[in-house]
Amino acid sequence: MNRTLTSLLLVLGALLLIQCKEDIKTSAQSSVSINTTGIESIDLLTAEIQKSPLDASLYYERAKAYMENNGNEYAVKDAERAVQLDSLNPNYYHLLSDAYMDFRQSKLGLMTMMRAGAMYPERTATQLKLAETQYILLQYDYAVSTLNKILKYEPLNAEAYFMLGMVFNEHDEDKKKAKNAFLTAVENDSDLVDAWLILGQNAMAEGDPLAKRYYQNAITAEPENVSALHSLAFYLQNNEDVLGAQKLYRKIHILDKNYLKANLNSGILYIEQDSLEKAYEQFNIITQNNPGNHVGYYYRGVVHELQGNLENALTDYQNSMNIKPDYEKAVTATAALEKALKK
Repeated sequence: MNRTLTSLLLVLGALLLIQCKEDIKTSAQSSVSINTTGIESIDLLTAEIQKSPLDASLYYERAKAYMENNGNEYAVKDAERAVQLDSLNPNYYHLLSDAYMDFRQSKLGLMTMMRAGAMYPERTATQLKLAETQYILLQYDYAVSTLNKILKYEPLNAEAYFMLGMVFNEHDEDKKKAKNAFLTAVENDSDLVDAWLILGQNAMAEGDPLAKRYYQNAITAEPENVSALHSLAFYLQNNEDVLGAQKLYRKIHILDKNYLKANLNSGILYIEQDSLEKAYEQFNIITQNNPGNHVGYYYRGVVHELQGNLENALTDYQNSMNIKPDYEKAVTATAALEKALKK
């Protein structure tokens, strides 16, 4: 960002601050008239605001509570009020930007972080937040510029290198740059699980056996991270280590019974091994835990058909289509089975 633009942002921020301060007290007083929501965390904060209507931290906390409960419009208003009451707290700008982004006001979200970035040019958390916002809004060149600025005064910042990797990873021609950035990130912080996982995904796509080591490093960093465990299991599944994959899928199910991708892959492997009863168990877990999962019904139908339970298979295929009418596998299977049953 050039010096003229930075100065302009600071001037505009000062003018906005002067204008906002004139109405702070009236605005704050009006906020306490909001009716109770029935959400304890929000209503408790509203009661506190009634006692201390000029306490910026209370609006900040209530904005976070609204965001956690999908009250995006109110979150924006509270985050704006927090900034009005205390314009020097960078965390308030971070939250306000998030609130704008969640409320589909991305331009305001970006402008908020640009203002914060101009106010705190060497505050790493703020600059990283600005880069993240630029990345989300596909402003890749600006994100790279912001991240390079961080690395000038903090050359070993792992998160900055990770973000650089994320930006470069968006373009095939920059995959090598992305790899270098991710590797530098994990050299400086080996606990960056997401960096290891992306390195693994890219290596796997290229047929590079280093993928396995990258996934193992992710698990070393966080042994119970189900995404890391699933990534390694999927790698093993596709590299003829079925037993190793199944062992990991069982571990995932113990750690998180709602992580149904593991059950899906495990069930498919059991079909390939002709272990139909075990395959049925996995797909049945999916349909019981998520009745809206069309894939679970389809594969349970496949098992029924392989077992000769044609009526049950047809029912499952139809259930899959009822959930997702354009699911091609279920459409094809239903048509073929209906034709077979008519003979």
